[in-house]
Amino acid sequence: LYLFYPGTSIFSLGTVGCSFHCEFCQNWEISRGDIPGTFALSVEDVVEILKTQAPRDCIGVAYTYSEPLMWYEFVLPASRAVQAAGYKNVLVTNGFINEEPLRQLLPTIDALNIDVKGFTDRFYHRVVHGRYRPVLRTAVLAKEAGCHVEITTLLIPGLNDSEEELAALTTWVATALGPDTPLHFSRYFPHYKLRLEPTPLTTLRRAREIAREKLRYVYLGNVAETESATTYCPDCHRPVVERHGYRVRAGGLSGRHCRFCGRELPLTVVSNEV
Repeated sequence: LYLFYPGTSIFSLGTVGCSFHCEFCQNWEISRGDIPGTFALSVEDVVEILKTQAPRDCIGVAYTYSEPLMWYEFVLPASRAVQAAGYKNVLVTNGFINEEPLRQLLPTIDALNIDVKGFTDRFYHRVVHGRYRPVLRTAVLAKEAGCHVEITTLLIPGLNDSEEELAALTTWVATALGPDTPLHFSRYFPHYKLRLEPTPLTTLRRAREIAREKLRYVYLGNVAETESATTYCPDCHRPVVERHGYRVRAGGLSGRHCRFCGRELPLTVVSNEV
């Protein structure tokens, strides 16, 4: 999450299982397997770790790694307890969930990074082995509930990277979620069952150009380009949050405002520390 408490840390939890079966899965050992050496945590354990072991800049818990909605029965009470303790809850999810349980969960969730893996039924059916319209509904309902939402799409050569599909995705994000919604394009590398060549950098850069016609905050992931991970002020175009790997410097911010021109940015509370 690039615009949600940039510069802070978070306690990440995960376990095995996924509702999709993506042929390009980057975490297939977790999503499809059983990891030796796992251990059990109770809801009480999670809160206790936050209070006694987490660093001072830890804002809360991210339910992530594999698919957190597969362990909904833990995430729901855990997120309630974490919220009651004064911390934030983040979901990193494929967004595939029925509406009723989603509505029960959203009051405890502060932010979501949702994978929109493609923008056609054909891609979801053939490569993801799922459906994409419920994912779009999840993003819209989360936004309506007041959650911070960011979207991530892994671009796979020849499968979901056509300019027409990228334009359709961008238009949907801009109209359904708003032009301030961060959109992340990640570079594909061969993994699990899919053995295509890595996504060309030219494709990623072109995707960013297309998306920036309608969106203010577009980023590239799995690439070593600092510029494409930096957040710029839409007015004066100065860098306000710079990222180098996992190092973040929010030196261009004054609270939620650009330090250079004063524009208010769609950010939560930030840290100015490196």
